[in-house]
Amino acid sequence: MELFSQNLIDKNSAIPLYFQLYSHIEKLIKDGVYKEGDKLPPEEELVTSLGISRPTIRQAYKELASKGYVKRQRSRGTIVTKPKVFNKFLTELTTFHKELESEGTIRTKVLKFEKTLNPEVEQYLDTDSLIYLVRLRYSNDIPIVYLETWLPYKICQDLFHYDMENESLYETLKTIGRPVQSVRRHLKAEKATKEIARYLEMEINEPIMLSKTLGKDDFDIPVEYSVARYNGAYADFQIDLQLK
Repeated sequence: MELFSQNLIDKNSAIPLYFQLYSHIEKLIKDGVYKEGDKLPPEEELVTSLGISRPTIRQAYKELASKGYVKRQRSRGTIVTKPKVFNKFLTELTTFHKELESEGTIRTKVLKFEKTLNPEVEQYLDTDSLIYLVRLRYSNDIPIVYLETWLPYKICQDLFHYDMENESLYETLKTIGRPVQSVRRHLKAEKATKEIARYLEMEINEPIMLSKTLGKDDFDIPVEYSVARYNGAYADFQIDLQLK
């Protein structure tokens, strides 16, 4: 409990007590003092060592949980986890690399990249000749999203000349003259199937966020249809709204 001495909290400060505690624990996690799987002190211990109320401690722990730093387990207490990925793709048309560039090391693994037919998808892309690209995206070696993408073969076949593990799909589409200029996205919560759970290293039936995206170019021609399955433990979708 040396990490939580009485002088940690400044009760005369304008900074709320819970936020002082939250900031201290966040730094301990970022500095590696607390690692994934470690257990934080029980609330009653911090009440004694810090001289602050249980609701204050509970609020700090709740804030840590909302940011993905910890999770509360009934049998074990408060456990340190991997931080969530804060994803703004609901409000910004950007690439995966730009979305996560501040989150650490990112990488992509291509699982499939081939010409295909898919009657269910052709209705979105107005063609029966398709490119099928399946990628697994990682942040800090954590599998974040399993992403299936279909594109019209006739206008996007030049993609086969590019390395989709090391190049952005949207940037490459821009290079070949088919930039995505607008998208429509549909989101819903689902449970992980056996296959998705295996790829995302999670348990079957754990929550995932499913996103379906239809991207169009300058001429309102569909150039991309994607289905993304995000690991619910690490993805946090942010929406910014302004009253007009």
